Amino acid sequence: MSAPDMTTSGLAPGFLVAAPGLRDPNFARSLVLMVEHNPEGALGFIVNRPSQMTVGEVLEQVDPALRAEAERTDRADASVLVGGPVHPERLWILHRPGPDPADEGGGVVAGALAVGRSRELLAALVRAPAPGPFLLLLGHAGWGPLQVEHEVGAGGWIPLPFLESLVFDVPLEARWDEAVKQLGLTPGGFSVGGGGAQA
Repeated sequence: MSAPDMTTSGLAPGFLVAAPGLRDPNFARSLVLMVEHNPEGALGFIVNRPSQMTVGEVLEQVDPALRAEAERTDRADASVLVGGPVHPERLWILHRPGPDPADEGGGVVAGALAVGRSRELLAALVRAPAPGPFLLLLGHAGWGPLQVEHEVGAGGWIPLPFLESLVFDVPLEARWDEAVKQLGLTPGGFSVGGGGAQA
C-alpha cells in the first residue's frame, strides 16, 4: 500500500459539502474530505458514512494481535467508513501525523491530518502508547480532469475550507449538518442546484 501524491491546489485540502439536491446515492448528504486536486483530477474521502464493518473486524483480517490491542482502547467497535465508490476493497487511514510522517508511511493532507495505506502505519497507530485519533476508510471518491470543477459549478457541491474538527471531533452522524452550519446555512433550509456526482 502507498500514499497518494499530495500535489494539491484549488479544492484540496478542504471539503466538499453535498448540496441537498445531489441525487447520486453514493454522495447524498455526504461530506468529502478533498486530499488531492490538480489538473489530472481530484481524490477525496467521504468522512460521514459508516460501513457495516467495524475497526476490530478489519484488524482481525490484518493481524489478530492488532484487534486485541484495539480492544484495550475501545477502538475495535468503531465503524469503518465508506470512503467512496472507487476501489471499495482498498483500506485507507486518516490520522494525525507524527513528528516525521514519512516514517509512518503517510502523506500530509494538511498540517494536522495525514493519509496513508501501509500495514506498518496501521500497526503503529494501534500500538502507540498514547493512541491519537484515526479513521479507517474503504474506497475513495475520484474525479477526472475538470469533472469536480463542473460539478461544483453546477451546484452539486459547496466547497468548505479545511477544518480538522470535522474529521476527528464532530460525531459521525452530525458532520454534514455541522459542515452546512460552517457555511453559514441551516441544514434542511437551503437548496442548491442538483446534479449527479460521479466517481
